[in-house]
Amino acid sequence: MRPTVFMYSGQGSQYFHMSRELYEQHPRYRLWLDHCDDIAFPVLGTSVVDTLFAPDRRKSDPFDSLADSNAALLCVEYSLTRVIQEMGYQPDLLVGYSLGEITAAVVAEALPLEDALSFAVDFARMLAERTPPAGMLAVLCPEDILRSHAGLFADCWVTGRNFNGNFVVSGRVEAVAQLEEALGRESVVCQRLPVNYGVHTPLISPVEDQVRALLGSASFAPPKIPMVSSASTDRVVELTADGIWAAMRRPVDFARTIDKITADGDATFVDLGPSATLATFVKYILPPGSGSTQVHTINRFGQDLSSLREFQAQTAATRD
Repeated sequence: MRPTVFMYSGQGSQYFHMSRELYEQHPRYRLWLDHCDDIAFPVLGTSVVDTLFAPDRRKSDPFDSLADSNAALLCVEYSLTRVIQEMGYQPDLLVGYSLGEITAAVVAEALPLEDALSFAVDFARMLAERTPPAGMLAVLCPEDILRSHAGLFADCWVTGRNFNGNFVVSGRVEAVAQLEEALGRESVVCQRLPVNYGVHTPLISPVEDQVRALLGSASFAPPKIPMVSSASTDRVVELTADGIWAAMRRPVDFARTIDKITADGDATFVDLGPSATLATFVKYILPPGSGSTQVHTINRFGQDLSSLREFQAQTAATRD
């Protein structure tokens, strides 16, 4: 039977009211999210649940408070994983995209949930206090433009390679705004992401020593489920402060990560993020005729229970 790969997305995939239908109508999901909320509250000083489902927030509002959104993403992805596992699904491999590597580490039991939530919140606060404001832009065109229009990208960094025709750049706020305007003049489609700090760029270097000191008190353990980092594109044999810092500082090469996984044979890729982002990426990464499949669990449309039923139907054939 083909292996099952659980995938966890990072910043940019969050939105207000993500998983709301599950929270209101699925008792086990509510139990797990409340459990996470209880752990996160002393660190955040506020309720993840209250922030996530705030009645005065629309789904389309930017969810760009980094401490709140980091905690919310981790809580939602972890709780959703627990529900999926209770339904009988178990991963053979875990893949995290940026912050999603922290969720993967928790699921692998390589990092306690308490330490992971503390790191996600404290890291966000360090970025806010010690690094300059930045922007992140998804660019929807082949990477050839990085050579043909190199001057446009001079003040930005490529921070994510998602699939052929989709990459991410980051930089200071002014540089990203100028790039977005210039790409518009070239009729290149791009989209601003709700990320206000320069993760995966040298802009976050000022917090490296603080991050390493923070991780010095974390309780690391060998992963009980194999993990792959989408920053290194390699297996995570041992979770370390070096590895976590690299996951936050180095660019993400998700396309190469998936290519390396499928080089060993077909797999079923399950997106445990809130937006079905990584399942979409995998769809475009897999070559024609691939026997691998990609499925999502929930998405931005809010019909969470229906999405879970669809997930079960889609995966039934691969589990036989």
